[in-house]
Amino acid sequence: MKKNSPHLALVLSVLLLAACSNPRYINSPSVHNAAFLRQQGDFKISAAGAGNPAKIFSSIDNDDNDESLGHSAGFDGQVAVAVTNHFMLTASGNYRDEKDRFKDDDLSNIDRKTDVRYNRHMFDFGAGFFTPMGRSEKVYFNGVVGVGFGKMSSTDMVSPADAARLRRYEANTLKYFFHPSFNFFFNEYMRMSVAPRFSLLRLNNVKTNYTESEEIILGYRDARKHTFGVFEPSLLLQTGFKNNDWLKLDFGFNFSTDPFTTSKSDNNEYGVPAETRTYNVQSRNFLLSVGLSVYPGRR
Repeated sequence: MKKNSPHLALVLSVLLLAACSNPRYINSPSVHNAAFLRQQGDFKISAAGAGNPAKIFSSIDNDDNDESLGHSAGFDGQVAVAVTNHFMLTASGNYRDEKDRFKDDDLSNIDRKTDVRYNRHMFDFGAGFFTPMGRSEKVYFNGVVGVGFGKMSSTDMVSPADAARLRRYEANTLKYFFHPSFNFFFNEYMRMSVAPRFSLLRLNNVKTNYTESEEIILGYRDARKHTFGVFEPSLLLQTGFKNNDWLKLDFGFNFSTDPFTTSKSDNNEYGVPAETRTYNVQSRNFLLSVGLSVYPGRR
């Protein structure tokens, strides 16, 4: 027992720190690629800006603020084409610049602020079908499956700056998704798309200078070996302009659940129940998007 006591103390201290650690984010919602295709030859190009409306105007550099602050902003570009009257192809790309400021340093328990900065991008490609629901053809169902490839990187530093505390993290991201949607054509000037999306997210080729204990505290250790299931529902409203059916204005509400992994209940080698471990690797939960869609060929 004496031989394992130092290891047991280390594990217990890691668990204690993990219980109060700040979140680190491995995922951010993408803007829903609402195609609104109805017949062969329909084609759409979209561009949108996305951000967290609750934090976008926050003064994240205000050192006098005792609350945790954060922002996420970026842009998405999308295309979709109806190859036949029922078969479609899609492609999307997104970029995110994110920053979180926490009022404590969860890796050292020293009274100083922590800044975590993220950059992430992803490109995805999909194929699927679309079909009207009912004779009125006011509602269409789309079903798309696809895969996305990207990269995320982050820097984790403290204020005042401490070179010994600087941490970096980067990984390639791989996402498989099934993307159903219900598109409502109220009239030529008002449309709505409701889209649940189910994804499998995995991080590959991880490179970091976090220590092993720090990776355990933040949940990054599990990100090395788990594929996360993510539920990402979206709602997009699209409005048009009279005599300009080729141009639409888009408003999107894009959500994502945390990619949480449940641990096994078996005790580990030190006798500590695995279910007591806390993982803080998360997904950002909500982004608001505003953009334009262009339908070439329409009047």
